[in-house]
Amino acid sequence: MSNCHDLFTNFHNEIYLDSTQKESLRTSRNEIRKKIKKYFKEELGLAEPKFYGQGSYMMNTTVTPIDGEYDVDDGIYLEHLKDMEEKDWATPATVHSWIVKATKGHTSTDPVDKNTCVRVIFKAKYHVDLPIYVKKTDEHPKLAHKSKGWIDSDPKELTKWFNDEVKEKGNQLKRLVRYLKAWKDNKEGDTKLPSGMFLTILAANHFVADHPDEDDAALAATAKAIHNALSDSFSLTRPVFPSEELMSDWSDTRRDNFLNKLANLVKKAEEALEESDKTKASKKWIDVFGDRFPEHETTEAAKSETNSVVIASAPPVLGNHGRSA
Repeated sequence: MSNCHDLFTNFHNEIYLDSTQKESLRTSRNEIRKKIKKYFKEELGLAEPKFYGQGSYMMNTTVTPIDGEYDVDDGIYLEHLKDMEEKDWATPATVHSWIVKATKGHTSTDPVDKNTCVRVIFKAKYHVDLPIYVKKTDEHPKLAHKSKGWIDSDPKELTKWFNDEVKEKGNQLKRLVRYLKAWKDNKEGDTKLPSGMFLTILAANHFVADHPDEDDAALAATAKAIHNALSDSFSLTRPVFPSEELMSDWSDTRRDNFLNKLANLVKKAEEALEESDKTKASKKWIDVFGDRFPEHETTEAAKSETNSVVIASAPPVLGNHGRSA
């Protein structure tokens, strides 16, 4: 049966952020840090905040989107509030306003003040999200959420959890997360699919380790495991503090949309694994990921060899692990 691991390798190279893109993001992030530190010191007369990267950039699972912006999340930790009682902290709206003022004029687009962060947008098709925290000694951080107030949030714990999962399960897990994000990017419509964070947790929770050298079979098996689990119980708990239920506010429409699209991913993946013609198999994967996935081109020599082979009439039997037996 068709093994498309080589095509997945080429596709991965297409969606993976290259060193130039990473360096551009890192440079932009560091320039923003300098500007914020200067604002706190010179304009506010306050201790300079500390910064910790978070999210997909720190997990190294960021993918280049089909159309739109990719991002880096950089947490701002306010040093001057960490020794004060929470009741004496500035409001989330106030600390957001500080970051807006500090970054205004840094790019040609004004910063966007969102509920959970301040976003600085760059013309090079990426943005830097700046969530704001206070971390008291020996306590978990609190995030400045404009509508909910100061809320529990510990993104560093989630990054550590995922990196520990990768140490245990291998780098294929990171690749599967990137493939799932690319699938989401291709298939997402008006009804939103899960965030990259949700897909990261789901992939780690249900990773199938039977195919270390076959990313196509590994993705098929892992996607099926995710679908089976969510069909039994549509639930996802954050694996670290705060261990909240992440899908509690999903509507029936959003849930059914995700499960239907995930079922279709599993169906197309299994069809591709069963397909004896690699070109046809690659077209199944193109339906999953879009035109960025490469179509297999059969050489004339391969065509001649195929025509000389007597093909058995018995249908393939699909094994438990995704590849036809």
